[in-house]
Amino acid sequence: MSRSFRLTRLTSAVLLAAGLAGAAHATTITREFSSVWFDPAKSGHGLGLEVIEGAGGKELLAYWFTYDAQGRQMWVFGTAPIAGDTVRMTAYVTSGGRFDGAFSPSSVRSSAWGTLEFSFADCDTGTLRYTPNDPAAPHGTMPLTRLTRLFNSTCTGGISDDRNTAATATRSAEFLVNRGAYPAASARVRFEDRSDRSEFSVELEDLPAGSYTLRVDDVVRGSITVAPIARGTEGELEFRSPVEPGKVLLDFDPRGAIVEILEGNRVLFDSVFDGGTDTGGGNTPPPGGAPGNGNARYELVLEPSGNDGPELDAKLELRQDRVDFSVELEDVAVGTYRLQVGGVQRGSIDVVSVPGGTEGEIEYRNPVEPGKFVLDFDPRGAQIVVTFNGTSVFSGTFPTAPNGAPSGNDDGSGDDNGGGDDDGPGDDNGGDDDGPGDDNGGDDDGPGDDNGGGDDDGPGDDNGGDDDGPGDDNGGGDDDGPGDDNGGDDDDDDDDHGGDDDDDDDDDDDHGGDDDDDDHDHGG
Repeated sequence: MSRSFRLTRLTSAVLLAAGLAGAAHATTITREFSSVWFDPAKSGHGLGLEVIEGAGGKELLAYWFTYDAQGRQMWVFGTAPIAGDTVRMTAYVTSGGRFDGAFSPSSVRSSAWGTLEFSFADCDTGTLRYTPNDPAAPHGTMPLTRLTRLFNSTCTGGISDDRNTAATATRSAEFLVNRGAYPAASARVRFEDRSDRSEFSVELEDLPAGSYTLRVDDVVRGSITVAPIARGTEGELEFRSPVEPGKVLLDFDPRGAIVEILEGNRVLFDSVFDGGTDTGGGNTPPPGGAPGNGNARYELVLEPSGNDGPELDAKLELRQDRVDFSVELEDVAVGTYRLQVGGVQRGSIDVVSVPGGTEGEIEYRNPVEPGKFVLDFDPRGAQIVVTFNGTSVFSGTFPTAPNGAPSGNDDGSGDDNGGGDDDGPGDDNGGDDDGPGDDNGGDDDGPGDDNGGGDDDGPGDDNGGDDDGPGDDNGGGDDDGPGDDNGGDDDDDDDDHGGDDDDDDDDDDDHGGDDDDDDHDHGG
Protein backbone atom coordinates (compact mmCIF):
# COMPACT_ATOMS: atom_id res chain seq x y z
CA MET A 1 0.00 0.00 0.00
CA SER A 2 1.36 3.43 -0.91
CA ARG A 3 2.51 5.99 1.62
CA SER A 4 -0.10 8.47 0.41
CA PHE A 5 -2.81 5.90 1.09
CA ARG A 6 -1.52 5.40 4.64
CA LEU A 7 -1.40 9.15 5.26
CA THR A 8 -4.93 9.49 4.00
CA ARG A 9 -6.06 6.71 6.34
CA LEU A 10 -4.22 8.32 9.26
CA THR A 11 -5.80 11.70 8.56
CA SER A 12 -9.23 10.09 8.44
CA ALA A 13 -8.55 8.20 11.64
CA VAL A 14 -7.73 11.41 13.51
CA LEU A 15 -11.24 12.62 12.73
CA LEU A 16 -12.56 9.84 14.96
CA ALA A 17 -10.69 10.99 18.04
CA ALA A 18 -13.77 12.69 19.48
CA GLY A 19 -16.14 9.90 18.46
CA LEU A 20 -17.39 8.09 15.42
CA ALA A 21 -17.26 10.15 12.24
CA GLY A 22 -20.00 9.74 9.63
CA ALA A 23 -23.15 7.66 9.83
CA ALA A 24 -24.29 4.58 7.98
CA HIS A 25 -27.13 4.96 5.50
CA ALA A 26 -30.57 3.89 6.63
CA THR A 27 -31.30 2.42 3.22
CA THR A 28 -30.01 2.53 -0.34
CA ILE A 29 -31.94 3.60 -3.42
CA THR A 30 -32.46 0.59 -5.69
CA ARG A 31 -34.55 -0.11 -8.77
CA GLU A 32 -37.38 -1.02 -6.38
CA PHE A 33 -37.80 2.72 -5.69
CA SER A 34 -39.12 3.20 -9.23
CA SER A 35 -42.63 4.42 -8.43
CA VAL A 36 -45.00 7.37 -8.26
CA TRP A 37 -44.52 9.37 -5.06
CA PHE A 38 -46.67 12.12 -3.56
CA ASP A 39 -47.59 14.08 -0.45
CA PRO A 40 -50.89 12.63 0.84
CA ALA A 41 -51.72 15.98 2.46
CA LYS A 42 -51.49 17.73 -0.91
CA SER A 43 -52.83 15.22 -3.39
CA GLY A 44 -53.02 16.45 -6.98
CA HIS A 45 -49.33 16.78 -7.76
CA GLY A 46 -46.43 14.40 -7.30
CA LEU A 47 -43.32 12.84 -8.77
CA GLY A 48 -42.47 9.93 -11.00
CA LEU A 49 -39.12 8.33 -10.12
CA GLU A 50 -37.21 5.78 -12.18
CA VAL A 51 -33.91 4.11 -11.31
CA ILE A 52 -32.14 3.79 -14.65
CA GLU A 53 -28.86 2.70 -16.24
CA GLY A 54 -27.12 6.00 -16.97
CA ALA A 55 -23.77 7.04 -18.33
CA GLY A 56 -22.36 7.00 -14.80
CA GLY A 57 -24.02 3.76 -13.73
CA LYS A 58 -27.13 3.71 -11.57
CA GLU A 59 -29.00 7.01 -11.79
CA LEU A 60 -32.33 8.47 -10.70
CA LEU A 61 -34.63 10.06 -13.28
CA ALA A 62 -37.22 12.34 -11.66
CA TYR A 63 -40.13 14.30 -13.15
CA TRP A 64 -42.27 16.48 -10.91
CA PHE A 65 -45.72 17.24 -12.27
CA THR A 66 -46.86 20.43 -10.55
CA TYR A 67 -47.91 24.05 -11.26
CA ASP A 68 -46.17 27.40 -11.58
CA ALA A 69 -47.03 30.63 -9.74
CA GLN A 70 -49.69 31.45 -12.34
CA GLY A 71 -51.39 28.05 -11.98
CA ARG A 72 -50.17 26.64 -15.26
CA GLN A 73 -49.11 23.02 -15.47
CA MET A 74 -45.34 22.60 -15.12
CA TRP A 75 -43.01 19.63 -15.38
CA VAL A 76 -39.70 19.84 -13.52
CA PHE A 77 -37.28 17.05 -14.41
CA GLY A 78 -33.69 15.94 -13.96
CA THR A 79 -31.34 12.99 -13.56
CA ALA A 80 -28.27 12.33 -11.41
CA PRO A 81 -26.15 9.47 -10.00
CA ILE A 82 -27.38 7.78 -6.82
CA ALA A 83 -25.28 7.95 -3.66
CA GLY A 84 -26.67 5.57 -1.06
CA ASP A 85 -29.99 6.97 0.14
CA THR A 86 -29.52 10.42 -1.41
CA VAL A 87 -29.66 12.02 -4.86
CA ARG A 88 -29.01 15.68 -5.69
CA MET A 89 -29.73 16.87 -9.22
CA THR A 90 -30.02 19.98 -11.37
CA ALA A 91 -33.62 20.30 -12.51
CA TYR A 92 -34.95 21.75 -15.78
CA VAL A 93 -38.18 22.96 -17.35
CA THR A 94 -39.06 23.12 -21.03
CA SER A 95 -41.06 25.51 -23.22
CA GLY A 96 -41.93 26.00 -26.89
CA GLY A 97 -43.58 22.69 -27.59
CA ARG A 98 -46.94 22.16 -29.30
CA PHE A 99 -49.45 19.31 -29.19
CA ASP A 100 -49.46 16.35 -31.57
CA GLY A 101 -48.87 17.17 -35.25
CA ALA A 102 -47.80 20.72 -34.49
CA PHE A 103 -44.91 19.51 -32.32
CA SER A 104 -41.40 20.35 -33.55
CA PRO A 105 -38.33 19.24 -31.56
CA SER A 106 -36.40 22.30 -32.74
CA SER A 107 -38.92 24.54 -30.99
CA VAL A 108 -38.40 23.01 -27.55
CA ARG A 109 -36.21 25.00 -25.17
CA SER A 110 -34.79 23.68 -21.88
CA SER A 111 -33.75 25.96 -19.05
CA ALA A 112 -32.32 25.28 -15.60
CA TRP A 113 -35.00 25.57 -12.95
CA GLY A 114 -33.04 24.84 -9.77
CA THR A 115 -32.06 21.81 -7.70
CA LEU A 116 -33.91 18.80 -6.34
CA GLU A 117 -32.53 16.68 -3.51
CA PHE A 118 -34.08 13.35 -2.55
CA SER A 119 -33.47 11.29 0.57
CA PHE A 120 -35.25 8.18 1.81
CA ALA A 121 -35.74 6.74 5.26
CA ASP A 122 -37.03 3.42 3.95
CA CYS A 123 -38.77 1.85 0.97
CA ASP A 124 -42.00 3.81 1.47
CA THR A 125 -41.10 7.25 2.82
CA GLY A 126 -38.73 10.01 1.80
CA THR A 127 -38.20 13.74 1.53
CA LEU A 128 -37.81 16.13 -1.40
CA ARG A 129 -35.92 19.37 -0.85
CA TYR A 130 -36.40 21.86 -3.71
CA THR A 131 -34.48 25.07 -4.38
CA PRO A 132 -35.57 27.13 -7.44
CA ASN A 133 -33.05 29.47 -9.09
CA ASP A 134 -35.63 32.27 -8.95
CA PRO A 135 -35.17 33.91 -5.53
CA ALA A 136 -38.79 35.00 -5.59
CA ALA A 137 -40.06 31.44 -5.98
CA PRO A 138 -40.80 29.45 -2.83
CA HIS A 139 -38.16 27.11 -1.46
CA GLY A 140 -38.94 24.21 0.82
CA THR A 141 -39.39 20.49 1.46
CA MET A 142 -42.06 17.99 0.56
CA PRO A 143 -42.68 14.68 2.39
CA LEU A 144 -42.89 11.76 0.01
CA THR A 145 -44.97 8.61 0.29
CA ARG A 146 -44.93 5.75 -2.16
CA LEU A 147 -48.13 5.62 -4.23
CA THR A 148 -47.44 2.68 -6.56
CA ARG A 149 -45.33 -0.46 -6.60
CA LEU A 150 -43.92 -2.50 -9.48
CA PHE A 151 -45.82 -5.71 -10.15
CA ASN A 152 -44.71 -8.73 -8.15
CA SER A 153 -41.79 -6.87 -6.56
CA THR A 154 -40.39 -6.52 -3.04
CA CYS A 155 -38.35 -3.60 -1.76
CA THR A 156 -35.91 -4.30 1.08
CA GLY A 157 -33.76 -1.19 0.93
CA GLY A 158 -30.66 -3.37 0.56
CA ILE A 159 -28.30 -3.96 -2.34
CA SER A 160 -29.89 -7.31 -3.24
CA ASP A 161 -32.80 -5.37 -4.78
CA ASP A 162 -30.50 -4.40 -7.65
CA ARG A 163 -29.13 -7.88 -8.32
CA ASN A 164 -29.56 -9.48 -11.71
CA THR A 165 -31.47 -12.68 -10.91
CA ALA A 166 -29.89 -14.43 -13.92
CA ALA A 167 -26.34 -13.73 -12.71
CA THR A 168 -24.21 -16.50 -11.24
CA ALA A 169 -23.65 -16.68 -7.51
CA THR A 170 -20.34 -15.24 -6.31
CA ARG A 171 -18.38 -15.25 -3.09
CA SER A 172 -15.32 -13.35 -1.92
CA ALA A 173 -13.12 -13.63 1.14
CA GLU A 174 -9.91 -11.80 2.04
CA PHE A 175 -7.77 -10.99 5.05
CA LEU A 176 -7.19 -7.31 5.72
CA VAL A 177 -3.61 -6.10 6.11
CA ASN A 178 -2.46 -6.18 9.73
CA ARG A 179 -0.79 -2.86 10.61
CA GLY A 180 1.29 -4.40 13.42
CA ALA A 181 -0.38 -3.31 16.65
CA TYR A 182 -1.47 -6.90 17.35
CA PRO A 183 0.68 -9.14 15.12
CA ALA A 184 -1.12 -12.39 16.01
CA ALA A 185 -4.59 -11.01 15.31
CA SER A 186 -6.52 -11.26 12.06
CA ALA A 187 -9.42 -9.53 10.30
CA ARG A 188 -11.29 -11.34 7.57
CA VAL A 189 -14.02 -9.99 5.31
CA ARG A 190 -16.48 -12.10 3.31
CA PHE A 191 -19.05 -11.26 0.67
CA GLU A 192 -21.63 -13.58 -0.90
CA ASP A 193 -24.02 -12.59 -3.67
CA ARG A 194 -26.83 -14.98 -4.58
CA SER A 195 -30.05 -14.72 -6.53
CA ASP A 196 -32.10 -14.26 -3.36
CA ARG A 197 -29.75 -12.37 -1.05
CA SER A 198 -26.42 -10.60 -0.51
CA GLU A 199 -24.29 -10.98 2.63
CA PHE A 200 -21.22 -9.20 3.99
CA SER A 201 -19.41 -10.04 7.21
CA VAL A 202 -16.26 -8.98 9.06
CA GLU A 203 -14.68 -11.36 11.57
CA LEU A 204 -11.96 -10.44 14.06
CA GLU A 205 -9.82 -12.98 15.91
CA ASP A 206 -7.16 -12.84 18.64
CA LEU A 207 -7.61 -9.16 19.47
CA PRO A 208 -7.93 -7.96 23.08
CA ALA A 209 -11.54 -8.14 24.24
CA GLY A 210 -13.35 -4.90 23.51
CA SER A 211 -15.18 -2.88 20.85
CA TYR A 212 -13.72 -2.05 17.43
CA THR A 213 -15.00 0.20 14.65
CA LEU A 214 -15.74 -0.96 11.10
CA ARG A 215 -15.36 1.72 8.45
CA VAL A 216 -16.02 1.24 4.72
CA ASP A 217 -14.93 4.01 2.33
CA ASP A 218 -14.75 6.49 5.22
CA VAL A 219 -18.28 5.70 6.41
CA VAL A 220 -18.66 4.06 9.80
CA ARG A 221 -20.78 0.95 9.35
CA GLY A 222 -20.88 -0.33 12.91
CA SER A 223 -18.85 -1.72 15.80
CA ILE A 224 -17.58 -5.23 16.43
CA THR A 225 -17.48 -6.62 19.95
CA VAL A 226 -14.61 -9.04 20.52
CA ALA A 227 -15.10 -11.47 23.40
CA PRO A 228 -13.16 -14.42 24.86
CA ILE A 229 -13.86 -17.92 23.50
CA ALA A 230 -12.27 -21.30 24.25
CA ARG A 231 -9.42 -20.83 21.78
CA GLY A 232 -8.77 -17.08 22.13
CA THR A 233 -11.03 -14.14 21.26
CA GLU A 234 -13.47 -13.54 18.45
CA GLY A 235 -16.03 -11.04 17.19
CA GLU A 236 -18.13 -10.67 14.07
CA LEU A 237 -20.48 -8.16 12.42
CA GLU A 238 -22.86 -9.46 9.76
CA PHE A 239 -24.85 -7.57 7.12
CA ARG A 240 -27.57 -9.02 4.92
CA SER A 241 -30.02 -7.95 2.22
CA PRO A 242 -32.84 -8.72 2.76
CA VAL A 243 -32.13 -8.24 6.45
CA GLU A 244 -32.92 -10.92 9.01
CA PRO A 245 -32.84 -10.99 12.83
CA GLY A 246 -29.38 -10.65 14.31
CA LYS A 247 -27.92 -8.97 11.22
CA VAL A 248 -27.69 -5.43 9.85
CA LEU A 249 -29.27 -4.34 6.57
CA LEU A 250 -26.64 -4.42 3.82
CA ASP A 251 -27.33 -1.08 2.12
CA PHE A 252 -23.84 -0.56 0.66
CA ASP A 253 -21.57 -2.50 -1.67
CA PRO A 254 -18.18 -3.24 -0.07
CA ARG A 255 -16.57 -4.53 -3.28
CA GLY A 256 -13.84 -2.19 -4.39
CA ALA A 257 -14.09 -0.19 -1.16
CA ILE A 258 -11.48 0.55 1.51
CA VAL A 259 -12.34 -1.56 4.56
CA GLU A 260 -10.79 -0.58 7.91
CA ILE A 261 -10.86 -1.79 11.50
CA LEU A 262 -10.08 0.84 14.11
CA GLU A 263 -9.38 0.85 17.82
CA GLY A 264 -10.25 4.37 18.89
CA ASN A 265 -8.43 6.53 16.34
CA ARG A 266 -5.84 3.89 15.43
CA VAL A 267 -6.17 1.81 12.25
CA LEU A 268 -5.44 -1.84 13.07
CA PHE A 269 -6.34 -3.42 9.72
CA ASP A 270 -7.12 -2.00 6.29
CA SER A 271 -7.22 -3.03 2.66
CA VAL A 272 -9.09 -2.47 -0.57
CA PHE A 273 -11.59 -5.31 -0.72
CA ASP A 274 -11.49 -6.24 -4.40
CA GLY A 275 -14.29 -8.78 -4.17
CA GLY A 276 -12.24 -11.51 -5.89
CA THR A 277 -12.45 -15.28 -5.55
CA ASP A 278 -12.49 -16.82 -2.09
CA THR A 279 -8.82 -17.64 -1.69
CA GLY A 280 -8.54 -17.87 2.06
CA GLY A 281 -6.16 -14.93 2.35
CA GLY A 282 -5.31 -12.03 0.11
CA ASN A 283 -5.43 -12.15 -3.66
CA THR A 284 -3.40 -15.27 -4.37
CA PRO A 285 -4.85 -17.87 -6.76
CA PRO A 286 -7.05 -20.58 -5.22
CA PRO A 287 -5.20 -23.73 -4.15
CA GLY A 288 -5.34 -26.62 -6.60
CA GLY A 289 -8.29 -25.67 -8.74
CA ALA A 290 -11.37 -27.59 -9.72
CA PRO A 291 -11.17 -31.33 -10.43
CA GLY A 292 -11.19 -32.38 -14.06
CA ASN A 293 -14.17 -33.90 -15.83
CA GLY A 294 -14.76 -37.65 -15.78
CA ASN A 295 -17.25 -40.24 -14.61
CA ALA A 296 -16.91 -40.73 -10.86
CA ARG A 297 -18.69 -40.00 -7.61
CA TYR A 298 -17.25 -39.30 -4.16
CA GLU A 299 -19.33 -38.97 -1.02
CA LEU A 300 -18.78 -38.20 2.66
CA VAL A 301 -21.63 -38.80 5.12
CA LEU A 302 -21.24 -37.77 8.77
CA GLU A 303 -23.80 -38.70 11.43
CA PRO A 304 -22.19 -38.09 14.82
CA SER A 305 -25.32 -39.11 16.76
CA GLY A 306 -26.47 -42.02 14.61
CA ASN A 307 -29.13 -42.45 11.96
CA ASP A 308 -31.77 -40.23 13.55
CA GLY A 309 -29.51 -37.32 14.44
CA PRO A 310 -27.86 -34.44 12.57
CA GLU A 311 -26.34 -35.37 9.23
CA LEU A 312 -23.83 -33.93 6.76
CA ASP A 313 -23.81 -35.26 3.21
CA ALA A 314 -21.03 -33.97 0.91
CA LYS A 315 -20.91 -35.14 -2.71
CA LEU A 316 -18.49 -34.62 -5.59
CA GLU A 317 -19.59 -35.79 -9.05
CA LEU A 318 -17.31 -35.77 -12.09
CA ARG A 319 -19.08 -35.91 -15.44
CA GLN A 320 -18.07 -35.49 -19.06
CA ASP A 321 -19.34 -31.91 -19.28
CA ARG A 322 -19.23 -30.64 -15.70
CA VAL A 323 -18.17 -31.16 -12.08
CA ASP A 324 -20.56 -30.68 -9.15
CA PHE A 325 -19.81 -30.40 -5.42
CA SER A 326 -22.43 -29.94 -2.72
CA VAL A 327 -22.69 -30.03 1.06
CA GLU A 328 -26.10 -30.65 2.63
CA LEU A 329 -27.05 -30.44 6.30
CA GLU A 330 -30.11 -32.08 7.83
CA ASP A 331 -31.72 -32.12 11.27
CA VAL A 332 -29.51 -29.43 12.78
CA ALA A 333 -30.58 -26.22 14.50
CA VAL A 334 -31.94 -23.47 12.25
CA GLY A 335 -29.30 -20.84 11.47
CA THR A 336 -26.24 -20.02 9.37
CA TYR A 337 -23.33 -22.48 9.30
CA ARG A 338 -19.81 -21.87 8.00
CA LEU A 339 -18.19 -24.35 5.61
CA GLN A 340 -14.42 -24.90 5.56
CA VAL A 341 -12.71 -27.11 3.01
CA GLY A 342 -9.04 -27.79 3.65
CA GLY A 343 -8.87 -24.95 6.18
CA VAL A 344 -10.32 -22.39 3.75
CA GLN A 345 -13.69 -20.73 4.27
CA ARG A 346 -15.82 -21.66 1.25
CA GLY A 347 -19.22 -20.21 2.10
CA SER A 348 -22.19 -20.39 4.42
CA ILE A 349 -25.13 -22.77 4.61
CA ASP A 350 -28.51 -21.41 5.70
CA VAL A 351 -30.51 -24.11 7.46
CA VAL A 352 -34.29 -23.62 7.51
CA SER A 353 -37.29 -25.53 8.78
CA VAL A 354 -38.94 -27.98 6.37
CA PRO A 355 -41.69 -30.56 6.91
CA GLY A 356 -40.17 -33.28 9.06
CA GLY A 357 -37.09 -31.38 10.23
CA THR A 358 -34.52 -28.88 8.97
CA GLU A 359 -32.17 -28.72 6.01
CA GLY A 360 -29.77 -26.46 4.14
CA GLU A 361 -27.39 -26.84 1.21
CA ILE A 362 -24.60 -25.07 -0.66
CA GLU A 363 -23.75 -26.04 -4.24
CA TYR A 364 -20.70 -25.48 -6.46
CA ARG A 365 -20.29 -26.22 -10.16
CA ASN A 366 -17.71 -25.96 -12.94
CA PRO A 367 -18.74 -24.50 -15.31
CA VAL A 368 -20.88 -22.40 -13.01
CA GLU A 369 -24.62 -21.89 -13.49
CA PRO A 370 -27.19 -19.59 -11.85
CA GLY A 371 -27.89 -20.41 -8.21
CA LYS A 372 -24.53 -22.11 -7.62
CA PHE A 373 -21.00 -21.01 -6.80
CA VAL A 374 -18.07 -21.57 -9.12
CA LEU A 375 -16.11 -24.68 -8.16
CA ASP A 376 -12.51 -23.46 -8.09
CA PHE A 377 -11.10 -25.91 -5.54
CA ASP A 378 -10.67 -29.68 -5.19
CA PRO A 379 -12.21 -31.16 -2.02
CA ARG A 380 -10.67 -34.64 -2.46
CA GLY A 381 -8.52 -35.50 0.54
CA ALA A 382 -9.42 -32.22 2.27
CA GLN A 383 -10.79 -31.82 5.77
CA ILE A 384 -14.48 -30.79 5.67
CA VAL A 385 -15.48 -28.73 8.72
CA VAL A 386 -18.85 -27.09 9.42
CA THR A 387 -19.09 -24.64 12.32
CA PHE A 388 -22.01 -22.92 14.03
CA ASN A 389 -21.36 -19.83 16.13
CA GLY A 390 -17.67 -20.69 16.18
CA THR A 391 -18.16 -24.30 17.33
CA SER A 392 -17.38 -27.28 15.12
CA VAL A 393 -20.51 -29.33 14.37
CA PHE A 394 -19.18 -31.70 11.69
CA SER A 395 -15.63 -32.67 10.78
CA GLY A 396 -14.35 -35.36 8.42
CA THR A 397 -11.91 -36.09 5.60
CA PHE A 398 -13.36 -36.16 2.10
CA PRO A 399 -12.43 -39.36 0.22
CA THR A 400 -9.61 -39.40 -2.33
CA ALA A 401 -10.99 -42.37 -4.30
CA PRO A 402 -14.46 -42.79 -5.83
CA ASN A 403 -16.80 -44.61 -3.44
CA GLY A 404 -20.15 -44.39 -5.19
CA ALA A 405 -21.75 -44.95 -8.57
CA PRO A 406 -22.29 -41.86 -10.73
CA SER A 407 -25.82 -40.57 -10.25
CA GLY A 408 -26.79 -41.27 -13.87
CA ASN A 409 -25.81 -41.17 -17.50
CA ASP A 410 -27.00 -38.14 -19.43
CA ASP A 411 -26.13 -39.33 -22.93
CA GLY A 412 -28.77 -40.27 -25.51
CA SER A 413 -29.95 -43.88 -25.79
CA GLY A 414 -27.24 -45.98 -27.42
CA ASP A 415 -24.56 -43.46 -26.46
CA ASP A 416 -22.40 -44.62 -23.60
CA ASN A 417 -20.09 -41.63 -23.42
CA GLY A 418 -18.49 -41.52 -20.05
CA GLY A 419 -17.99 -45.28 -19.77
CA GLY A 420 -21.50 -46.07 -18.60
CA ASP A 421 -24.44 -47.83 -20.18
CA ASP A 422 -27.81 -46.13 -20.59
CA ASP A 423 -29.60 -48.73 -22.75
CA GLY A 424 -32.32 -51.15 -21.66
CA PRO A 425 -31.38 -54.76 -20.75
CA GLY A 426 -30.57 -56.72 -23.90
CA ASP A 427 -29.60 -53.56 -25.79
CA ASP A 428 -25.85 -53.17 -25.96
CA ASN A 429 -25.62 -49.99 -28.01
CA GLY A 430 -22.35 -48.51 -26.92
CA GLY A 431 -21.64 -51.20 -24.31
CA ASP A 432 -22.84 -54.44 -22.74
CA ASP A 433 -25.21 -54.45 -19.81
CA ASP A 434 -26.05 -58.20 -19.59
CA GLY A 435 -24.82 -60.70 -17.01
CA PRO A 436 -22.08 -63.22 -17.92
CA GLY A 437 -23.47 -65.92 -20.22
CA ASP A 438 -26.26 -63.62 -21.44
CA ASP A 439 -25.52 -62.23 -24.88
CA ASN A 440 -28.64 -60.19 -25.48
CA GLY A 441 -27.44 -57.56 -27.90
CA GLY A 442 -23.82 -58.75 -27.92
CA ASP A 443 -21.30 -61.27 -26.61
CA ASP A 444 -19.55 -60.88 -23.28
CA ASP A 445 -17.97 -64.38 -22.93
CA GLY A 446 -14.28 -65.31 -23.16
CA PRO A 447 -12.88 -66.72 -26.45
CA GLY A 448 -14.14 -70.26 -27.08
CA ASP A 449 -17.11 -69.80 -24.74
CA ASP A 450 -20.38 -69.11 -26.52
CA ASN A 451 -22.64 -68.96 -23.50
CA GLY A 452 -25.67 -67.00 -24.48
CA GLY A 453 -25.77 -68.20 -28.08
CA GLY A 454 -23.17 -65.91 -29.58
CA ASP A 455 -19.94 -66.85 -31.36
CA ASP A 456 -16.63 -65.20 -30.64
CA ASP A 457 -14.21 -67.67 -32.37
CA GLY A 458 -12.10 -67.08 -35.48
CA PRO A 459 -13.17 -68.63 -38.83
CA GLY A 460 -12.62 -72.43 -38.84
CA ASP A 461 -12.81 -72.60 -35.05
CA ASP A 462 -16.16 -73.91 -33.91
CA ASN A 463 -15.57 -73.85 -30.17
CA GLY A 464 -19.09 -73.48 -28.89
CA GLY A 465 -20.62 -72.99 -32.37
CA ASP A 466 -20.04 -72.87 -36.14
CA ASP A 467 -18.77 -69.88 -38.03
CA ASP A 468 -17.81 -71.55 -41.39
CA GLY A 469 -19.39 -71.09 -44.78
CA PRO A 470 -22.02 -73.53 -46.13
CA GLY A 471 -20.53 -76.98 -46.86
CA ASP A 472 -17.52 -76.34 -44.65
CA ASP A 473 -17.63 -78.08 -41.31
CA ASN A 474 -14.24 -76.95 -40.07
CA GLY A 475 -14.26 -77.00 -36.34
CA GLY A 476 -16.59 -79.96 -36.00
CA GLY A 477 -19.85 -78.19 -36.63
CA ASP A 478 -22.38 -78.82 -39.40
CA ASP A 479 -23.71 -76.03 -41.56
CA ASP A 480 -25.33 -78.05 -44.39
CA GLY A 481 -29.00 -78.26 -45.25
CA PRO A 482 -31.18 -81.09 -43.92
CA GLY A 483 -30.05 -84.47 -45.30
CA ASP A 484 -26.76 -83.08 -46.52
CA ASP A 485 -23.80 -84.37 -44.53
CA ASN A 486 -21.04 -82.39 -46.19
CA GLY A 487 -18.51 -82.15 -43.41
CA GLY A 488 -20.86 -83.76 -40.92
CA ASP A 489 -23.47 -86.46 -40.26
CA ASP A 490 -27.21 -86.11 -40.08
CA ASP A 491 -28.34 -89.77 -40.38
CA ASP A 492 -28.96 -92.80 -38.12
CA ASP A 493 -30.82 -92.87 -34.82
CA ASP A 494 -33.67 -90.41 -34.75
CA ASP A 495 -32.27 -88.83 -37.88
CA ASP A 496 -30.61 -85.56 -37.00
CA HIS A 497 -30.77 -83.99 -40.42
CA GLY A 498 -27.82 -81.68 -40.65
CA GLY A 499 -26.72 -82.46 -37.12
CA ASP A 500 -25.93 -85.38 -34.78
CA ASP A 501 -27.56 -88.85 -34.66
CA ASP A 502 -25.93 -90.23 -31.52
CA ASP A 503 -27.68 -92.08 -28.70
CA ASP A 504 -30.98 -90.49 -27.92
CA ASP A 505 -31.02 -87.48 -25.67
CA ASP A 506 -28.09 -88.27 -23.38
CA ASP A 507 -25.58 -85.60 -22.47
CA ASP A 508 -23.08 -85.46 -25.32
CA ASP A 509 -25.84 -86.87 -27.60
CA ASP A 510 -27.22 -84.15 -29.79
CA HIS A 511 -30.46 -85.80 -30.84
CA GLY A 512 -31.91 -83.18 -33.15
CA GLY A 513 -29.82 -80.41 -31.55
CA ASP A 514 -27.67 -79.91 -28.48
CA ASP A 515 -28.33 -81.62 -25.16
CA ASP A 516 -24.95 -81.08 -23.53
CA ASP A 517 -24.53 -79.63 -20.06
CA ASP A 518 -25.24 -75.93 -19.93
CA ASP A 519 -22.33 -73.80 -21.05
CA HIS A 520 -20.65 -76.86 -22.67
CA ASP A 521 -21.05 -76.86 -26.46
CA HIS A 522 -19.82 -80.25 -27.71
CA GLY A 523 -19.91 -79.59 -31.44
CA GLY A 524 -22.94 -77.29 -31.29
